[in-house]
Amino acid sequence: MRRATWAVAVAVLAGAGLTRAQDGKTYDLRGPAPKKGQVLASGTVFKITNAEVRLKVGGMELEARQTLTATEDEEVTFLAVDGRQVTKARTKVVKEKVDTVTTLGGADMEDSKDGDLDGEVIVSERTGPGKWKHSLVDTKPNEKQQKDLDKRVGPESDDDLYPEGKVKVGHEWTVDATALQKVFGGSIQDLKGKLKARFVKVEEVDGEECAVVEMSGTIKGVAKEDEGDLAVEMDMTGTTWRSVKTGVDVKDRAKGTVKMSGKLDMDGQKIDIALEGPFTIEGTTKLKPGKGD
Repeated sequence: MRRATWAVAVAVLAGAGLTRAQDGKTYDLRGPAPKKGQVLASGTVFKITNAEVRLKVGGMELEARQTLTATEDEEVTFLAVDGRQVTKARTKVVKEKVDTVTTLGGADMEDSKDGDLDGEVIVSERTGPGKWKHSLVDTKPNEKQQKDLDKRVGPESDDDLYPEGKVKVGHEWTVDATALQKVFGGSIQDLKGKLKARFVKVEEVDGEECAVVEMSGTIKGVAKEDEGDLAVEMDMTGTTWRSVKTGVDVKDRAKGTVKMSGKLDMDGQKIDIALEGPFTIEGTTKLKPGKGD
């Protein structure tokens, strides 16, 4: 599953999927091991629409509505590989942007901000299971950039998201939330929960044979920000189209409800915040020609 994927859903066997299930063919959903020199170009759009926001500030309660759109485009080159695990990678942050529209007291306030790592090139080296060291190429990160680098997750193997060995269409399994850390990156930590997964069918996407995998479940975690920690709960449903040939998630679609709550310290002002609303995620990944191909 790609980094930008937040998997999930209710399986429906029909059409081509049913035909595939009857032919008894088996598939390795984990796919081949990554190769040194491979280049993955990915794009992800995460959107929370018209979420309800409740604030308590200095004994005063406020209610607002907020729509947030986070866009991220990256190009990752695998520089070193050990077995099925990438150990060193170079990431070009092509685009990192957050747009928000907040409605408070009948007035709309719009804001658009590029991420602190927008346009940067990052080299990541794996120092242990789930642990990475990140640095910027040819420049020293400022304080905000360093904090973002410290929260990043490198290209961890996603084998734990898929069953071992070959399986038929219709196969079901359970995914532990800890296996989703690569999906969420460093934005949400201390993940807990389970996802139910099902191999629904095989179909073509842009001429490429893909295993269609659907998952559903509730994930809980903690968003650790400079201003404080927020408890996060996400009910998710969605689908991943995973290339049978390359093991790359060429397309992802997910939706659900997100809840966030906690206390923040904004310029010395203590704020209780609670947010709840629907979200969607859309992502694509392409394997570009590289030395590993």
